[in-house]
Amino acid sequence: MKSLAVELDDDTYNYLEFLERMMFIRSKVEAVQQALLLFKKLSMHDWLPDIYRIGDSRIILMDRGMLLDTFEVLKPEFRDIDLTKPANWMIVLKELENFGWGKFSKVENEIKVENCAVPSQYLRGYLESMFKVELEEHRTQVESLIIFLARKRRLDEWR
Repeated sequence: MKSLAVELDDDTYNYLEFLERMMFIRSKVEAVQQALLLFKKLSMHDWLPDIYRIGDSRIILMDRGMLLDTFEVLKPEFRDIDLTKPANWMIVLKELENFGWGKFSKVENEIKVENCAVPSQYLRGYLESMFKVELEEHRTQVESLIIFLARKRRLDEWR
């Protein structure tokens, strides 16, 4: 077995001490070893910002509320935010980006999605339900790019 010395910043070292004191870990060495095993198991060396992979498969993260929204009436967890206002859309888009769904940007009535991890029809329906607006998908020549154009407000009815 090989040995390795690792330098840690104060915050990380204090965190490891906290975990050890609270008995979440037996030792700092064990925690670092387990972290490296997870790094390897999850193929984190292949991860890019907001694009996660395990082996050859791309994964996305979905919080419980988002999953429940999918199976219910798609009511957002952002209770106090008016998502019908385009000025608030980046709140949702940034959250989806953090979960690995893709890279999102918004200019006026246009939502640009790069490297989307879910089918565009699903994302379109999800965003339409969240923002209460009709989105038109604009096809591009770039394979990993989707552009949605917000057209008109959508009534709360099933299509």
